Amino acid sequence: MRIAVISDIHGNAAAFREVLKDIEQAEVSVVYSLGDNIGYGPEPEAVIRMMREHEIPSIIGNHELAVNNPGFLDWFNPIARASLEKTMGFLSGETLDYIAELPFYRIAGNCRFVHGFPPDSATEYLFEVTPERLAQTLRESTENICFVGHTHELMLVSHGDGGLSKRPLKQETVVLDAGCGYLVNVGSVGQPRDGDNHAKYVIFDDQSFELEVRFVAYNITETVNRIYQSGLPEQHAWCLL
Repeated sequence: MRIAVISDIHGNAAAFREVLKDIEQAEVSVVYSLGDNIGYGPEPEAVIRMMREHEIPSIIGNHELAVNNPGFLDWFNPIARASLEKTMGFLSGETLDYIAELPFYRIAGNCRFVHGFPPDSATEYLFEVTPERLAQTLRESTENICFVGHTHELMLVSHGDGGLSKRPLKQETVVLDAGCGYLVNVGSVGQPRDGDNHAKYVIFDDQSFELEVRFVAYNITETVNRIYQSGLPEQHAWCLL
């Protein structure tokens, strides 16, 4: 089965539309979202609508957490907090109900899906975790592979007989070792932070154990203009260019 994993769309409907087209051409069996579907971007309502129309299972991200619990806004820096307060005004009651029901993780076969760090954190960043804890987490995991987002950067972490290894991912296909444990940071659809402004996601084949990293071009100017028009912090537009 070919599984597409997307994350951190962040209200960027233009990027999400092109990724959905790319996924359709890639002939995947199922798509999972790792959360932060909203925040920063100008079209969170459209993103959630597309998510539901395509019946994409999602988990909760830290931005959805803030929508569910406004007291959590204090966790964010001032710009992100202002952005989220604006974003809440863009969301319908139906979307708010949908966000309120998102789980903290999902499991399918030998795969776990979580926003920040396993088993179920929506707020912990991969770069905050020590190598010792990373190794222990992968060693004790009941799933072969865990997909995370949150950092907006592509990364592959593995643990096997050779110990722990970590490396950035680029536009490539990697054959994984079924005898190892893996944590895959799938990058960001709507706001990459790795110096390349393509929308990013991955496809995992659970039969061949191949991990394919996909880069998708989209109309960045459309999103930038909508950010300015919506009154969101202009910094969210700068980071896309």
